[in-house]
Amino acid sequence: MIDTGFRDYAKAAELLKNGRRFVIGGHPMMDGDAIGSLYALYHSLTASGRDCLAVTQDHGLGKYEFLDDSMVLRPLSDLPPVLTGYDTCIVVDCGAQSRARAILDRLAPGTTIINLDHHIDNPGFGDGVVVIPDASSSGEVVFQVLKKAGIPLTKQAAEALFTAIVTDTGRFMFSNSTPESYRIVAELIEQFDLDVASLTGQIYRVKTPNRLRLEALVAQSIETRMDGKVVIARVSRKMLDDTGCTEAEANEMIVIPKSLRGSMVCILFREMGPTELKVSLRSEGQMAVNDIAASFRGGGHLRAAGLQVHGRPVADAEAEIVEAVTSALTATLKETGGKIVV
Repeated sequence: MIDTGFRDYAKAAELLKNGRRFVIGGHPMMDGDAIGSLYALYHSLTASGRDCLAVTQDHGLGKYEFLDDSMVLRPLSDLPPVLTGYDTCIVVDCGAQSRARAILDRLAPGTTIINLDHHIDNPGFGDGVVVIPDASSSGEVVFQVLKKAGIPLTKQAAEALFTAIVTDTGRFMFSNSTPESYRIVAELIEQFDLDVASLTGQIYRVKTPNRLRLEALVAQSIETRMDGKVVIARVSRKMLDDTGCTEAEANEMIVIPKSLRGSMVCILFREMGPTELKVSLRSEGQMAVNDIAASFRGGGHLRAAGLQVHGRPVADAEAEIVEAVTSALTATLKETGGKIVV
């Protein structure tokens, strides 16, 4: 059990109950957890009589468009420089204040900020903060805070929370899957008679031919170190240009190196430009990849982290990161007698 975090459920619940007009948003390049958490809050709060503005730092939702059948999500680029008339802003799934900066900078002075998250390195910014690092997802945190506030879910909110938890646990294949995450999903399914087959189909069985071509290219890029314990894959700009795939789809390519048998640490390099690199790190055991990310001014979870490198040749940055990963894994294996303790 991780003891760090911020657990003032009562304060966050009080702010939710007292708020009348909300801005709700998440980090750039929102994943299923951020999107699901956002929509769960939006539907629950609007159904309880609140006025809500759901915002995105991006454009479009990709495969998660099924959650937005009423087209409520608004790109920040389409909104005024200052979001006046809102008393409360809820930020979900942002492990650092900088990840929400584009939203926070638009708020009118005096706007209350609620921070709901599960990243271990979240510094606890905001007026009402619930950050639970041992929660499976931000969706799980949102579920608990809404329950504490006495704000009932709707079926649309339940579908969004299902999406948040299922995607961030990797369909319950990741080590962050806990008895509590199973219980919450079971409760959502039972209470709202969720169509699990339809929901999972919309999340996972919606690949386009272009997406499949990108996956093939990423699989062909795989390299290994330390007898396959470290797996490296790449998404280049050319791959995206040739396949027509989006940045959001590129974000999901980490599952390809992660699926290789025997891997202990996976690295996905995403070329953003000649001197700009985005890096995703995954670990199968207790090796803290967020420590490696932090050494490059990134962050994340113990077993799932990320970072960005700016102003350096991509090849040089890649070599340094691979060296950091292999050195850390070598040290970890010496401590554990050659095994990763999951």
